[in-house]
Amino acid sequence: MGALPHLDRAFEYAIPADMDELAPGQRVRVAFAGRDSEALVRERVAAPDTDRPLAPIRKLVSTDRVISEDTFRVCAMVAERTAGSLTDVLRLAVPARHARAEKRAHADREEFLARRAESADADDAAEPVGFLTARYRGLAAFYSHAREGGSPRAAITLDPAESWLDAAVEAVHSLDDDQGALILAPDARDAARVSAALQGDGISCAQLTSSEGPEKRYRTFLRILSGEHRVVVGTRSAAFAPVANLGLILMWDEADDLFEEPRAPYPHARTVVLARSHIERVPVLFLTPSRSVQLTQWARDGVLVELEPAPAPHALTHPRIELMDEHLREREGASGYSRLPQRAYRLIREGLTRGPVLVQVPRSGYVPALVCTFCGTRATCTACHAALVVRGRGLALVCPVCGLTHGAFRCAECDRTQVRPVVSGSARTADDLKRAFGDVEFHVSGGAGGIVPDEDVDGPCVVVATPGAEPLPAGGYAACAVLDADGTLARAAFDADVEAVRRWSHAIAATRPFSDGGQVLVVGTAHAPAIRSLVVPRGRAFIDTVLEQRAELLFPPLSKVVEARGDKAAVAGFLDVLELPGMAGVLGPLDDVWDGEKPVTRAVLRIAAPGAQQLVEAVRAALMVRSAKKLPGQLRVQVDPPHIF
Repeated sequence: MGALPHLDRAFEYAIPADMDELAPGQRVRVAFAGRDSEALVRERVAAPDTDRPLAPIRKLVSTDRVISEDTFRVCAMVAERTAGSLTDVLRLAVPARHARAEKRAHADREEFLARRAESADADDAAEPVGFLTARYRGLAAFYSHAREGGSPRAAITLDPAESWLDAAVEAVHSLDDDQGALILAPDARDAARVSAALQGDGISCAQLTSSEGPEKRYRTFLRILSGEHRVVVGTRSAAFAPVANLGLILMWDEADDLFEEPRAPYPHARTVVLARSHIERVPVLFLTPSRSVQLTQWARDGVLVELEPAPAPHALTHPRIELMDEHLREREGASGYSRLPQRAYRLIREGLTRGPVLVQVPRSGYVPALVCTFCGTRATCTACHAALVVRGRGLALVCPVCGLTHGAFRCAECDRTQVRPVVSGSARTADDLKRAFGDVEFHVSGGAGGIVPDEDVDGPCVVVATPGAEPLPAGGYAACAVLDADGTLARAAFDADVEAVRRWSHAIAATRPFSDGGQVLVVGTAHAPAIRSLVVPRGRAFIDTVLEQRAELLFPPLSKVVEARGDKAAVAGFLDVLELPGMAGVLGPLDDVWDGEKPVTRAVLRIAAPGAQQLVEAVRAALMVRSAKKLPGQLRVQVDPPHIF
């Protein structure tokens, strides 16, 4: 495959007589564009498509067949859906070779084959139907269809008291003994948790995460390839894992932005999962803590089905969730309108009598954002214009980018000198709470201090954590206070409300059900639809309203969006060669868009969902033309960029 877009196709080479064992999927070295390059064998044919003499393959790098024809087709589909090149997708699917890991993996394979031969006659007892399988209508039929070789796709929004770890264990037990499973989690902590749950239930599994070194990762990849591991657990990078006889892909919390690939062509893990389901006929089960916009839309489009549970007492499935509404605020008085009302203190005090208490705040640090008290203008550095922060009680304003300390602040708009925090960070929140609960152990999780391990939270203590950094103690939290909910909703993104509900749902799911005394207090504007949706068990009104609004505004997933970002001349040249479908529109190009260290030009292409594939094909064709003409300038093109609006 050529590395350039206009050379993104297969090339023919002659097979030397001493390479008669050459097989599809193996690594070879060939001469390409005057250089010695590594390549993958796609197929062997008896005769070439040209009458010109072919260059010979120079070297067989390894006899391991690291990629199958199905995986080639999956990569091709992903490239088509992301307007990328097949070469770039193959780099994501097949890890770089490591000779020492390969040698050790071959020795591991021989031991595995010997063990399998000894245990070939062993019979495994059938597993009983699990609690979640019995509760969710259609889940037993889903597993039955999967065992029979079908490829159903389903999504389940779990109730807070239901553990996705238990669901993953049940899913693996539902498969036949010779079927494999791939479980995808957003981060290494979740991958480690589900691995521990599987191993605790007697299920052997392999972990494949991006945090592993190249040697360990490649050795694990080869062991999976040879069929040594029936169950594979991993993060985004494991979406292409070559699990033998794959019978199920289970994906937890697909809306987490950690599933977004930062390397070209930037495919989301669910795009890879859906492509594998289509090409390899693999069943897919999505588990989520709250209703997902993408999954809900896919259910409407018939891509998958949403499975709903049988009714159960609310106290057994949810903690008691209370909103800090106007009634509670007025009854409490002035403190009811603060970010830490007396009701929150009472909740924490009562919770500490029964176990650990979680306090979720949207930001880490001490005071991560400040504005002018009078006009509300953001306090920024006079040297580099980054937002100023306060890192501790009584400390001066400091710039986190250039390190300049500001002894005094003067607003550039109104010339006032006083500032106030927009939102307090986790360190400031812990500092405030310690004055009321000085004799209690405190943990601050997230930010510069790192993430607190699950096992460190034991007994009565207070955990102040940012979203995604919450440790999960055995038995859950006795109480949870979600602070600054309005600050989470105020995030500058079109999906701020849905993302806020997802983050709060994780905190709620970490809390015990009300039957065990679990209570949650949400401090924010109680009548906001996102906050109000938390007290409506399994309600659909909020997510349906979001989709209706996005359809009106032509926002994803009701539209296909492509962003072109780079040098001004490069963006202009790309738009010149682009042949847009009739219904597509262009927003921009806009100059001086800040991109990390320098300003760039950006253009946004958009079309309604029915014309999505036409737009992607047009963009891909324009990139090939640009590459063939060797047009100058740097350009980055991304389909469905996550934070475009």
